Amino acid sequence: MEAVTAEQLERIHQASLAILREIGIEFRDETAIRQWKEAGADVQGQRVRLDGEMLMHLISKAPSRFEMTSRDPSQRFEIAPDTMTFGAMQGAPNVRDLQGVRRASTIEDLRNMNRLTQMLPGFHIAGGFTCEPTDIAVPWRHLHINHSSLVETNMPFFGLTTGRQRAEDSIAMGQIVHGTAFMDQNAVMMGHVSGNSPLVWDSTMLEGLRAFVEANQVVLLSPFVLGAANTPADIPATIAQLNAEALAALAYTQLVRPGAKMIYGQYSVSVSMRSGAPMSGMPEVTLINAVIGQLARRYGLPWRTTASQSSAKTFDAQSGYESAIAYMSGASACANLMMHAGGWDEAGLVCCMAKFVADAEQNLLIEKYAQGISFEHFDDALEAVRRIGPGGHYLGDSFTLKRFKDAFFAPEILDYLSYEQWKVKGSKDMAQRCREKAKSIITSYEQPPMDPAVREELDAFVAKRQEEISPSIA
Repeated sequence: MEAVTAEQLERIHQASLAILREIGIEFRDETAIRQWKEAGADVQGQRVRLDGEMLMHLISKAPSRFEMTSRDPSQRFEIAPDTMTFGAMQGAPNVRDLQGVRRASTIEDLRNMNRLTQMLPGFHIAGGFTCEPTDIAVPWRHLHINHSSLVETNMPFFGLTTGRQRAEDSIAMGQIVHGTAFMDQNAVMMGHVSGNSPLVWDSTMLEGLRAFVEANQVVLLSPFVLGAANTPADIPATIAQLNAEALAALAYTQLVRPGAKMIYGQYSVSVSMRSGAPMSGMPEVTLINAVIGQLARRYGLPWRTTASQSSAKTFDAQSGYESAIAYMSGASACANLMMHAGGWDEAGLVCCMAKFVADAEQNLLIEKYAQGISFEHFDDALEAVRRIGPGGHYLGDSFTLKRFKDAFFAPEILDYLSYEQWKVKGSKDMAQRCREKAKSIITSYEQPPMDPAVREELDAFVAKRQEEISPSIA
C-alpha cells in the first residue's frame, strides 16, 4: 500500500530535513553532544542541527538486511525490507490471567508468557518484558526479565535499554549463554530505544543504545507518536516530525558504530480530543503506517510497526476489530517487524493471555497473506480444471489430495463448526478456547536444553548483581 505519490513523499522527506536543519533536535546526553560536535554538527547546548547531506551519509552506512540468531540454529531469521517478523507485546503492568481476571502481573506471569512464546509458532523473537514482574523491585527487574527470556526460550530476545547499567547487564547475561565471541559476530538480542516526542532523545535511552550498538546487537529506534498531543493535528506534518526524529536517531546510531544493525521504528496512535486517551485501530494510523513504509524503503531500511494494538478493556469485539485493522495496516504497508503482536489490550496496560494465543495464530495468517500469490502450482491446477469440467467437484481429485494440507491456511483457534457441533463441544467462546489452549501449552511445556554450567553461571550473575544493586528506586 502506497498512500502518497513520489512527489508527496519527497515533500515529507524534505520537510523532515528542514526540521532537523532549522529547528534541530535535542540530544539530552553529554556523550552524544560531544560525538555530534566532533562529527561537525551544529550544536548549541543540547540542541543539534543536522545538515541533510551529513545525515543521509551516516544512514547510508546501515545494513539493509541482517540476521538474528540464538543458541538454537532453527530459531534464526532475517530482518530486511522484504521480510516480516513477529514479536509479542511489551511493558504491560497487568495481565488478564488464565481465569480471565485482570490483576498486576508477576514474574510467574512473565515466565508463562515466555513459555507460550516459545511453544506457539507465531513468534520469531521473545518479547523480553512482555509484562512487568511487579512483584520484583524495579532496580532488579531487568535481571529477572532477561533470565526468563534466556531460560524459558531459546529464541533471539529483547534486552533492556533503560540506562547503561541495565543494558550492560542484559548484554552480559546474553554473553553468558551465547558466548562473548559469538555475540561479537552475531546478533542475538535487540534493544528497544524510544524517543521522547516532540524532538527529544534522552540520556537514559541513548546510554542503552550505545551499549547495544557497541556490543554488535540490534537497536530498534522508535519515536512515540500521540497524534495531536505530541505531534501536529495533521497526518503529513506528523509524519514529517516523526521521520525527523527517527532519522536523527538512525544517523546517531551510525555515528556510534558505522554499520550497526538498526530498525526504523515508530509507535503511532491518535488521541481522543474528548478524553486524551490513545485510540487504537484508527484510519489515521493506517495512513501513517503506509507512508512510514514508503519512507523506510526509500532509505533502504527495515521498519517496525505495532500489529495487534487495542484499547478494549476485555478480549471482546472491539479488541478484535481494532487488532484486525492494526494487523492489516502493518501487513499492507509491508512492515518488517510487527511488534506487540501478542496479547495487547487496554492501550498496552494489559497483556491478555487468551488474546496472546489468538494473536499467535493471527500472526501465521498475516504471514501467509504477506507472502502473496504463488504461481508454482498454477499449470498443474489448470490441468485439474480440464479433468473435472462443468458440474464436477475437486474434493477427490489428485491435485486436491496432493495440495490440501498446505493450499489453504487451517486455523486451530478460530471456530468453523456448525451451531449444533459447537453446542456439543460446550458452547465455548473465543476467550474460553484460548485460555484452555494456553493452560494446555503451559502444562506440557519443557524448558529448552541449556548446559548446566551455563545455567549455574547465569543464576549466579543474577544473585551477584542483586547484591550489588540496591532494591530501592531512590
